[in-house]
Amino acid sequence: MSKLLEQINSELETKETVPLANLMSQITSKVNKIQKSDYLKFGLVPIYDQGDNDVSGYSNDVSNAYNGKLPVVIFGDHTLRLKRISSPFFLGADGNQLIEPLDENILDRNYFYYLLLSKKPRSYGYERHFKYLKEVEVKVPNLPTQKKIAEILSAYDAKIENNNLIIKKLEATAQTLFDEWFVNFKFPGYEKVKFVDSEMGEIPDGWNIKNVLDVIERISPGKKYDNKSASPSGRVPILDQGASGFIGYHDDEPGVIASINNPVVIFTNHTCYYRILTEPFSCIQNVLPYVGKNGYDTFFVYFLTKEKIKMSEYKGHWPEFEQQVFVMPIPEIANQFSKMAKVFIEKIVSCEKENVSLKSQRDLLLAKLI
Repeated sequence: MSKLLEQINSELETKETVPLANLMSQITSKVNKIQKSDYLKFGLVPIYDQGDNDVSGYSNDVSNAYNGKLPVVIFGDHTLRLKRISSPFFLGADGNQLIEPLDENILDRNYFYYLLLSKKPRSYGYERHFKYLKEVEVKVPNLPTQKKIAEILSAYDAKIENNNLIIKKLEATAQTLFDEWFVNFKFPGYEKVKFVDSEMGEIPDGWNIKNVLDVIERISPGKKYDNKSASPSGRVPILDQGASGFIGYHDDEPGVIASINNPVVIFTNHTCYYRILTEPFSCIQNVLPYVGKNGYDTFFVYFLTKEKIKMSEYKGHWPEFEQQVFVMPIPEIANQFSKMAKVFIEKIVSCEKENVSLKSQRDLLLAKLI
């Protein structure tokens, strides 16, 4: 690594500084954009936009997906999010700039992404930032050196992406198991159970119709934090209402104590995200934590309640959340599921922790190599 750093520094001494506008091209043709209202939860072709999520939605319109030269980079004009896209896709309709190197004999496509990641401008709030990106002055090493740098950094991102795929598969498997037991009523021993009529159709004998408040308990979030009180690093994460999950950290006492044996679920009141937390955390306003009660384990109530209320507009959704009713199993069956769900969540948490470490290592190298 030290030899590579010496080589980079030596090469850059002979290079002139140029604005990014001279090195990149904005792609305006062959790009079909999709309105957010038309995003699908599942589908054949991913949709990327300037939001926090890696993939924001899906479409099944395979024939109209972008299929130009790849990879390309999406730059979020308002959010400064950067995403490298390496397979056919659709673009979200608002605030996205699709860009690529102007000349691949000068700038490698993968190095281009890491160059942007290293040199992107600071945020000016909810302003369009593409004009500032084009003004950024850079030096670039020779093409073989660029490819070597991109190869080193891409190895970290490949591992992160693999972990993300594992996380998605684990989440999908746990959700499928929940649906099989508690929606399709194919729980262990169901063959021997009598089914009876209820206001929600036929349900297993001994099960009941319950309101969500019968099985969950709101807990105090402790001291509330905001963007001004959040630091980029620290001991305790601060949960917010965005898709990324948190705004930063602090080093005070955590507002909520959580662990793998005593998890806590949070509902974001305005944006309707659900997360299960297994480590201490704090919250901003309108992040509402809860746990299971009356014999129902928190792992169970997480899968019971998550994604049941969707964001309709930017308003408080908790009153709507309180009106949910469910067909509730006896606690013994619910907690049998919880034991299995805990194993899935433990593996997910392990992958997420590894990703945090991998991103940190990658960013340290990014600062040295570019």
